[in-house]
Amino acid sequence: MSTRYLKRFFKPRSIAVFGASEREDSMGGIVLRNLIDSGFDGPLMAVNSKGYEQVNGISCYSGVADLPEMPDLAIICSPPEAVAGIIRKLGANMVKAAMILTGGLSLHQSSHARTLRDEVREAAKPYGIRILGPDCMGMLVPGSKMNASYSHLNILKGKVAYVGQSGLLGTAMIDWANGQEIGFSHFLTIGDGVDVDLPSVIDYLARDPWTHAILLQMDRVIGDARNFVSAIRSASRNKLVLVLKSNLVLPTDTHQIRVPGIPESDVVYDAALRRAGAVRVETADELFNALETLSRMKPMRGERLALVCNGMGPNALATGRLLKSGGQLATLTEETEQKLIELLPPEARSSNPVDLNADATPERFAEATRLLTKDPNVDAVLVIHAPTRLADSVKTAEEVISIARKTPRNVLTCWMGRYSAIAARNACNAAGIATFLTPEEAINAFMHMVDYHRNQRVMRQTPAPFVGQPGPGREQAAELVSSAFDAGRDCLTHGEASTLLNLYEIPTSNTRYAEDIQGVVDCARQMGGSVAVKALHRTNLYPFSYDESGHQRWHDLALDLYSISEVRHATTKLAYRIGEMYSGEELFGYAVQQMKRGFQSMQINVGFTRDPVFGPLMIFGVGGYTVDVLADRNVMLPPLNLALAEEMVRSSRIYRIISENSYQVERDVEHLSELLVRLSEMLVDIPQLKALEINPMLLNKRGLLAVDYAVSVDEPGRLAISPYPEHLTEQITLKRSGRPAVLRAVRGEDEPAHLEFYNKLSPESIRLRYFYSRGIPTHDELANWTQIDYDREMAFIVSAPRLDGQGYETLGVVRAVTDADNVRAEFSVVIRDDLQGEGLGIILMNKAIDYCRARGTLELSGSTLATNKGMQALARKLGFSISYNAEEEVVEMKMLLNEPTEDWQIYRLQQ
Repeated sequence: MSTRYLKRFFKPRSIAVFGASEREDSMGGIVLRNLIDSGFDGPLMAVNSKGYEQVNGISCYSGVADLPEMPDLAIICSPPEAVAGIIRKLGANMVKAAMILTGGLSLHQSSHARTLRDEVREAAKPYGIRILGPDCMGMLVPGSKMNASYSHLNILKGKVAYVGQSGLLGTAMIDWANGQEIGFSHFLTIGDGVDVDLPSVIDYLARDPWTHAILLQMDRVIGDARNFVSAIRSASRNKLVLVLKSNLVLPTDTHQIRVPGIPESDVVYDAALRRAGAVRVETADELFNALETLSRMKPMRGERLALVCNGMGPNALATGRLLKSGGQLATLTEETEQKLIELLPPEARSSNPVDLNADATPERFAEATRLLTKDPNVDAVLVIHAPTRLADSVKTAEEVISIARKTPRNVLTCWMGRYSAIAARNACNAAGIATFLTPEEAINAFMHMVDYHRNQRVMRQTPAPFVGQPGPGREQAAELVSSAFDAGRDCLTHGEASTLLNLYEIPTSNTRYAEDIQGVVDCARQMGGSVAVKALHRTNLYPFSYDESGHQRWHDLALDLYSISEVRHATTKLAYRIGEMYSGEELFGYAVQQMKRGFQSMQINVGFTRDPVFGPLMIFGVGGYTVDVLADRNVMLPPLNLALAEEMVRSSRIYRIISENSYQVERDVEHLSELLVRLSEMLVDIPQLKALEINPMLLNKRGLLAVDYAVSVDEPGRLAISPYPEHLTEQITLKRSGRPAVLRAVRGEDEPAHLEFYNKLSPESIRLRYFYSRGIPTHDELANWTQIDYDREMAFIVSAPRLDGQGYETLGVVRAVTDADNVRAEFSVVIRDDLQGEGLGIILMNKAIDYCRARGTLELSGSTLATNKGMQALARKLGFSISYNAEEEVVEMKMLLNEPTEDWQIYRLQQ
């Protein structure tokens, strides 16, 4: 996620284009002409070994050694065989940024039997030169007057950044956007991503003040999935991130490996993007429409949409798509409906969706739109116009535009037709109002904004405290799995899987095991009542094994066996059937359980699996031996807290069944959510777990019961989202009072205590911490403070039992936010006023210092007001250097934690 030297790509002071000539088909020549035409005001240089004096009026040089100065950015359009050599020469001359537009480097073989792509990477490594590409279309940045691409058009200036993996799809987007008068803050494709990757670019754009939203076009994740998810999570907290991900899988695509328990990899990408807070679109059309919307929409107030049209046919199309997509039709107030009744003819419809009738005039459109934008129950309005003689398209558009400009609510428009509608659409485009060809397109675009709104709400939802605490049982569980793995096994036995679940307080059915038919009979006689027998063999010891083998799961079972003779007869048939399929060494005996009939149980499939790109995944859906469990798969990236687990349950088909059939819906949801959290904790605690399946897990009025299960193990996996750092927790004692407390990382569940902590700070403490007097923080602010990405920042709190014995309270907090390159972390610390003198400042600061030093951060810095003498004294005591910044009127505190080892690190520290 390094943003090192990326500024030289986006804001270069000088550019050299390699491979430029005046031939019509010269890519370098096209790039150079685009740079000239865009008005780039820095030095431009052309490089071509053929010895031209000039190319398109720009001085040309034979090679790197002949350049009058080294460029900030080198753009390489030379033949593939020459690229690696050019990179070496640029690196030797301290050039730090190169953009490679040349394609085919992955196909061309070098003399060392490596691809030229690998040669380029090796050539750049010794010099720290950053590479964008190869096979990228280039970059367009209107704010820098730079069109450094082979695009046939320049772009307009806007507030949306586009980052893609396909160059040709990028040029198509530019063509469409120009036709719609839509601009961009940045536009680039990254190609093969030899060095500069999506996470790096996302990190840079997330901090760019001129970029309000980010569009990503991608085919697959290149590189580390945790970096990708972390970058999107960080960006989406403040900016809309929209992703067009193709779901095409070619037979030769070696990146696609089938994931046990997942019907298709596309489901995994959906889960990852949703967890990261991004919104996914399925088609290029949707991406264009979403760009139309987000380029022109005002901040979302909510999801309630009002529709207004001069006919019910278009209204019906829009309403149907809205409700099918899970949208919300606004319910108008009585006051609004009454005013609409007064405005409209008797045969018109005054409730939502509003039908203005076929005789609607432009003035009626405008007045109805105005009334809807004033309704407190309406968050956005979609105006749909079908052309008539009474409602001229252009005149109607002008009337609607005048209303839309005066309201803080979003007004979307749809001008149906073509001949008379084009001018109306052009008028809306020129006025900066979103407009669409059909009602369905308008609804789809609006729902993308709703999805973003919902994703943000889920991300910031305050999780309830979870009572489960690590104990000795979990240590035993880790030892159990480690022993199996160390013995060279790739799965647990059925009995070991049962033990593992019990150690995490997940109840399992009473099970006995037998080696042969007589042993099954003996178990059944001891258990009494009706029993079930399962044959254990090589296949069903693995989770989700039926997905690959097509094996009928019920063939392994004999159910509802009441008498001993039935047990003996059914087990004999079972042994014969399984014996035909597996050899003796592939058979592992039988499991015998009591049948669980008569409780109106629901059968659930729950567990986790491992994706080759995103790592461990939680799975939840309908279960049972005879149903297609793949037809209902809810997938989410761990780790989960109770809020996320509940969201996973409520978005499933299971929840709809529970809602219709259970008399204790909330209790059932709570039990299932706690189950998911326990399984998530198991994944975090024991990274050697590869997959776990509980199918069926019974849910009834008695609670949960795991009936059948399987567990596989492998080398430790890595979560795509950094888990809670439990290992950083330590017990402390306050200096003055001797009060016991816990020093640990903050988590989402701390939000209520964090708000209470803030409310106990004095106005002076708040001013010294934030440099100004401010009010009570909002829920979104508190969520940003407590639900953090531990890969990017860390906040340690001191938490202690309340003196009245009712839960825990927060006493102090220190926060360290690290830049993407791990060069500098900025700290802030605040202690409750009534706890001054307890040594909390030193405890928290030492914790932050030790943490940042251990993760390799070079410098820890902070700033405080000149009047905050206490903070300055603490910083001096800890070894910080202190200096006064007269321009900012603050005291700066800096501590070098680790020595820089590269030139760019030294340069960054000097900035």
